[in-house]
Amino acid sequence: MVLGLDLADKKTLESLMKFNLCDIDNLIIFTKQLLPSQGSQTDFLYGLMLGIIIGNFIEKFAKKYGRSPDEDEILDIYFTLSLKSPKIRKLILKNVRNFT
Repeated sequence: MVLGLDLADKKTLESLMKFNLCDIDNLIIFTKQLLPSQGSQTDFLYGLMLGIIIGNFIEKFAKKYGRSPDEDEILDIYFTLSLKSPKIRKLILKNVRNFT
């Protein structure tokens, strides 16, 4: 039997995605200062954005339950993010173009 995130946790993850995407302009400015000249800013920003979302969610999860997510919950986190990944990447590409 596979158990993933409950509905409240999924809503928390969704709200973290929306919240972090609202701050995309500041992250673009930040990544321009960090990115080596040979790297892709959009790839770096995409990885940073997903890392921030996952890190924030796992921190909230640990505070709520007093433990880290188990294997099924982690799979559910990544599955949820994979459904939103194309939208996140498109938003990043659109906003990076606005800064150039």
